[in-house]
Amino acid sequence: MKRPILCLLALSCLAGVLCGCASTRGADRAHARELFNGRDLTNWYTFIRGRGVNSDPKGVFTVTNGVIHVTGEEFGCLTTQEEFSNYRLIVEYRWTGAPNWASKKTKAPDSGILFHSIGPDGGFGNTWMLSHEYNLIVGASGDLWTVGRKDRPDIFVEGEAGDELLGGKYRIHKEGGKTVHLVGNDRLCRSDIARDWTDTYGVRPAANENPIGEWNTAELVCASDTAEFYFNGKLVNRLTRLSPARGKIQLQSEGCPVEFRRIAITPL
Repeated sequence: MKRPILCLLALSCLAGVLCGCASTRGADRAHARELFNGRDLTNWYTFIRGRGVNSDPKGVFTVTNGVIHVTGEEFGCLTTQEEFSNYRLIVEYRWTGAPNWASKKTKAPDSGILFHSIGPDGGFGNTWMLSHEYNLIVGASGDLWTVGRKDRPDIFVEGEAGDELLGGKYRIHKEGGKTVHLVGNDRLCRSDIARDWTDTYGVRPAANENPIGEWNTAELVCASDTAEFYFNGKLVNRLTRLSPARGKIQLQSEGCPVEFRRIAITPL
């Protein structure tokens, strides 16, 4: 009788991982690997639109006192050298309160964590790799964006949504809702997004979001081809199927000053 019992235990553990259960989220911090060493950008490289790899004459990405500073002056990203799958990622970030640049001057402070990033640098808009995005934006952090193209149907996300649309356009995550299939450059809003949210400077923070200048925690749990988005400890979005399900991680520079400190990944 031992073998059936062991099999049941193994299946139970696997189901827990795929569901992003509390035990997965509570993975031992001692097993986490710090992707940012607090001193420099070792194991990362920069890509800036119109400049390419590791060409950053304006100092868009710098490290001071254990913090990555992103000015946002030029669009681009900080990208891991490695690819990852099946992991829990913790990213601590904050907005500096400095003015946004150019086309973002009147917009909400905006950045993002692009994950499962594949293909050439700049494959999307000559700026980012094709990927999925855990959006970091005041009032709507935890939204999902597909960073893809219509000619790449293999880059997609599926999730659950209700009938309500934000601004008559974007679907909103709802547990047990209908399955939606997103390709190209599309969005699935966090479940509790303010229904009057707009992408404007001065928009009010989300209910569990800290004020500008204070640190927030974005948590991403990727298991197999699923993903869960936690924001300051609250589950705000869930993706039931993604493609690809493996790739690099990018941190965006998107016209808005932002800082990152802890970036830690724990294998599942």
